[in-house]
Amino acid sequence: MSRTVQGFRRVTQIGIVVRNIEKSVETWGKLLGVKASGIVETGPLEETGMKYKGRAAEGRAKLAFLQLENITIELIEPVGGPSTWRDFLEKHGEGVHHIAFNVENMEHAENSLREIGVEIEQEGFFTGGAYAYTDPESPLGIIIELLTHNSQLR
Repeated sequence: MSRTVQGFRRVTQIGIVVRNIEKSVETWGKLLGVKASGIVETGPLEETGMKYKGRAAEGRAKLAFLQLENITIELIEPVGGPSTWRDFLEKHGEGVHHIAFNVENMEHAENSLREIGVEIEQEGFFTGGAYAYTDPESPLGIIIELLTHNSQLR
């Protein structure tokens, strides 16, 4: 890679796929001593423009966020259609799905990943931003999520 992408210097989130988000929110909340932001469900394809393995997909998930001093824990329960979350749960069971980095320029970050042989498996939009997950079979050994907020959306 010719240039380091500035956004890859700080992990902002750890994503954990779970089978029962309500139970997981309660358990993690007790352990960490913090309350989750509440449980939300991802929007439909018409809102998210989600693509999974290069095709439009109806994958949905329930999400909850627990904010710590230095990082956010994201709990993810797959609830519909094909997605990286559902595949992970089916193949590995519950566990750490990804680490996330905020990036200023999604296209630049994705190109930097492609330069080292890492492809994007899933991408889409959320209120105020966009995300992209790397292919779990990449040479990185873990899924990385790229996040951008209110700027440089594709």
